[in-house]
Amino acid sequence: MEFQDKVTKKSNLEFNDSISTFDGWGAQQNPNSFEVFHNFMQEIKPIQILEIGTSLGGFTSFLNYTCKLLDLPCKIITYDIHYKSWYEEMKTEGIDVRVEDVFHDNYQSVNQEVIDFIKSDGTTLILCDGGDKIREFNLLSNFMKDGDFIMAHDYAEDRKTFEDNVHMKIWNWYEICDKDISEPCLRNNLTTHNKEIFDNIAWVCKKK
Repeated sequence: MEFQDKVTKKSNLEFNDSISTFDGWGAQQNPNSFEVFHNFMQEIKPIQILEIGTSLGGFTSFLNYTCKLLDLPCKIITYDIHYKSWYEEMKTEGIDVRVEDVFHDNYQSVNQEVIDFIKSDGTTLILCDGGDKIREFNLLSNFMKDGDFIMAHDYAEDRKTFEDNVHMKIWNWYEICDKDISEPCLRNNLTTHNKEIFDNIAWVCKKK
């Protein structure tokens, strides 16, 4: 695939190095994430992507590149609570980077603009990759429409699965598991999407 030549560095779990590099941008991802998400975006054709946790910007830049590559009319809004100088360059590429804590009242509420964005016409993809993925998922899933997707990073099914099958093999970070999101999934009628594929890059994916 055209984008694969742009992956110039891969994370090294042996040295607890989470950084892969896409087109010069750092991304805290398993290097297989790029191909998986390329295929996923081609499958679901999102109209808007909401990302919590911009961080180094590499994964966001990859998503933006992929939307252009696939000719998807997709708007990306990404939030982080810490400003980075490279966010200005990301903005010139058409990415709406916002430095703001949109969660309030101990994750009981979120800015109305976030709710409105999720509820916009067309398929919304929500990516929970900020500082509290469990509560991000729990809250943001409440506003999904039928056909929308929500995902969270640093995932494993449970602690044993992480220790036996994920750690030092797929990903070294474990911040969310099935029991953490079972209630919002039931409440919002969310179903698992492509579990085996996303398990292999430490993401969970649910569809409304």
